[in-house]
Amino acid sequence: MAGCDRGSVADRRRVLSENHDRREALKKLGVGGLTVAAAGLAGAVGGSRAAADGTNSGSAEPHGEGHEGTYSNNDPQGGRLSSELPVGAAAGPYGGPYAPPDDLAADALDHVTYAPARTTGTVEVEMSVVEVNHAISRGHTITAWTYNGTAPGPTIRATEGELIRVHFSNLTGHDHNLHFHGRHSPLHDGWEPIPPGGDTVYEIVAGPAGVHPYHCHTMPIDRHISKGLYGTLIVDPVEDGRQPVDHELVLALSGWDVDEDGGNEVYSWNGVAGFYHKFPIKVPVGDRVRAYVLNMVEFDPVASFHLHAEMFDVYPSGMGDSPLLTADIISLGQMERAAVEFTLPELGRYMFHPHQHSIAARGAMGWFAAV
Repeated sequence: MAGCDRGSVADRRRVLSENHDRREALKKLGVGGLTVAAAGLAGAVGGSRAAADGTNSGSAEPHGEGHEGTYSNNDPQGGRLSSELPVGAAAGPYGGPYAPPDDLAADALDHVTYAPARTTGTVEVEMSVVEVNHAISRGHTITAWTYNGTAPGPTIRATEGELIRVHFSNLTGHDHNLHFHGRHSPLHDGWEPIPPGGDTVYEIVAGPAGVHPYHCHTMPIDRHISKGLYGTLIVDPVEDGRQPVDHELVLALSGWDVDEDGGNEVYSWNGVAGFYHKFPIKVPVGDRVRAYVLNMVEFDPVASFHLHAEMFDVYPSGMGDSPLLTADIISLGQMERAAVEFTLPELGRYMFHPHQHSIAARGAMGWFAAV
């Protein structure tokens, strides 16, 4: 072409070649337990590859499961590879004190990550408030108030119109209670404080079909929720007109006010910071996924859910037979929630996180691994 710069053409060909190499490498990453810093990933596999200790190894072998490693190029402060993508410390603060505790196994959060099976008939729930030492990250352990010893509490599932009967007991030295979102009799709304050593029975008719949070509603409410008293209720429609899915997940975003100053220092999906960064949620390529996403964060007025490299169908509050919209990000106010449905069409890692980066960087970045 007239006026064409041969050097610039060569540069463009080099970039296209590097991009191809990165795509091919990304396809391979979904099948293992590799943990890398998000922003440094593509650059590390597209340019010269470096070992975890910062020395060039010439090998494409990734870190194994259980490491918070990032690729480095001998710069202790991080830097850039030939692809001009940041690596090392410059790639971002994922991991470090916001990584999960070292002794947690890959299946430690299975009980909350994967939604329980559908039920029919009356659902009986034993729910006790207990105080536990909860390691929310590698660098932070708090005295948590919990439902049944876990934060979030157990996921409750019922069919619309069926009775949920909760046998509630307060085994702590503070007033607590249990309040469900959704529709039910005000006689069992759960706002009355239950004193230490007290117990009660809540009975609600499950509805409407969708996903709803539950939490403590004792004053100060924000403190009780931020110390771990929250969980998820899934209500299934009697006749489900939605497209069938292969997998159902629960992702409850929470903030942790470690020093109790009215602001969050650590954030997590399902109660442990950085867990899905270290242990990606594995999904077979092409399978349809429904994720129930809930914003349980106190003190921050809004959060969001963003999925990289793919779009999802959005059902606000998990309601309806058809999605309201298709997007790659949704904003959620406090206690807002949605069901999002998607497929991952090719092998690789798909990052998810709030688009409030101060939240993502403090424990709320994770991965889906299409395998």
